[in-house]
Amino acid sequence: MLSLRTAYGQLQQSDRLEIPAASFSNEQFEVISLGEEGLLSVIRGDPFSHRSEQWQFVRYDTTMTAVWTNAYKVDFRYIPVMAYKAEHFGYWLFAEPDTDHFLFLQLNFGDGTIDIHKGNLLAGVDVQQFKVLGSKALVSGYYRSRPVVLVHSFFDHTTRVLPGLYEKNTELNNVDINEQEGYINVITYAYRKKNCVFEIKTYNYEGKLLKKTSLSDEKYSFISGQIVPLNPDDSYLIGNYSVGCTPYSQGLYVTHVSHNEPEKPQFIEFSELQNFFNYMKPKRREKMKERIGKRKSMGKENRFRYRLLVHELIQSEDEIVLVAEVYYPNQKSTYSPIVSSGLSRPYAARSIEGYRYTHAIVCAFDKNGKFKWDNCIPIKDLTSFDLQEMVQVTKVDDYFVLAYPQEGEIHTEVISRNKVVVESEKFKIDTKREGMKVLNDDDSYLLPWYGQYFIAYGMQRLGASSASLGKEVFYVNKLNYKTEDIGKDLNPGEDERPK
Repeated sequence: MLSLRTAYGQLQQSDRLEIPAASFSNEQFEVISLGEEGLLSVIRGDPFSHRSEQWQFVRYDTTMTAVWTNAYKVDFRYIPVMAYKAEHFGYWLFAEPDTDHFLFLQLNFGDGTIDIHKGNLLAGVDVQQFKVLGSKALVSGYYRSRPVVLVHSFFDHTTRVLPGLYEKNTELNNVDINEQEGYINVITYAYRKKNCVFEIKTYNYEGKLLKKTSLSDEKYSFISGQIVPLNPDDSYLIGNYSVGCTPYSQGLYVTHVSHNEPEKPQFIEFSELQNFFNYMKPKRREKMKERIGKRKSMGKENRFRYRLLVHELIQSEDEIVLVAEVYYPNQKSTYSPIVSSGLSRPYAARSIEGYRYTHAIVCAFDKNGKFKWDNCIPIKDLTSFDLQEMVQVTKVDDYFVLAYPQEGEIHTEVISRNKVVVESEKFKIDTKREGMKVLNDDDSYLLPWYGQYFIAYGMQRLGASSASLGKEVFYVNKLNYKTEDIGKDLNPGEDERPK
């Protein structure tokens, strides 16, 4: 058992960047983490041009000093669709509505140079995901209600459709790329004779279908899956599953796939997780556990109806960490979540309904696919117009710092495996300017940066007092979580893992 006496942590604001926002403009602001290479700010919108929209890119180092600046004016006929971050480049996908014309903007993070690639894909594609592998763009989505994955070559401007996907009653789950081997894995689930078929189709860099891997179970259906490659013939698949062909999660699973043949999955029901229900108030949590125990003692199966937004897996030398938010649509929604593309939100119209988050779970597996520990962070009264990743996780020393933004504040919790070592705290996003107050804070966002640092960014209205109109600025706050004092309060040698 872990002894917790007085554990202290602190989120500190170590630096801040302010960019004046143009008056009477519909400018939009976004920040992309480049890790130890700094960050990229993107401002789009030009109030003085009706024939183009200006996109301004500025890269800053970790001290918030500008390294380079570049801009590009996008023809007004094109609208932004989605973006993708690779290791050394950023890519933005634009489409000309009601045509098959697409534009790809490629930005070099090193020196800021911009290359433009134009191509013809398919008119009327509902784009769900966008990635780049080498010199090829992968655009996946739905065409006439059927899934398609388009591969566009920047080199010769040709476009091809990956074979074997354009089928009825089939949904795209994820397009996973293996950059080292040059493989494309398209994960789908389909409804076949009242059964759900979860399938991985693997293609080479040229778009040739190499193999198919199917997962099926008499009792459960697979909702999502992410591939953890071990070598060209072996991998793990980790995701969430349901009872019946529904989007409501019953728990998590992990399975080993060797030479196209998946082993029997390990299913981990939510009730088997030690901390899954910790977001509830104590009395409600105890009632839930009693009900679960009664059903199990009677030989009845527990049924859960949770919707999960699963993040991209976090991999370290000794473990694989899965993070997922539990959410509810405020009203009925037809949105089907996919795994994050790893950069930011899609540039799509906002949902009218919005989404409400209850908590986020963090689960770890070892490199042999064995479940190790779980934890959770409660999320109180947080809603979003877009379904997006709100809780950010970063590892600091032997701890995980969980954090999410809400109404100009950052909420944090620190865990050590299955134990909470610093309970929920909240920190104000400050101006650090004497005599200036934050009058309004709209759409705050949070990103893990590098080491123990986070980036908080958004738009604020600043003024000397609440009576003044103030001025609007885009801001980027560099936040540092200090964990030095936490370790002093933990009993050394204690095993924190569940028995």
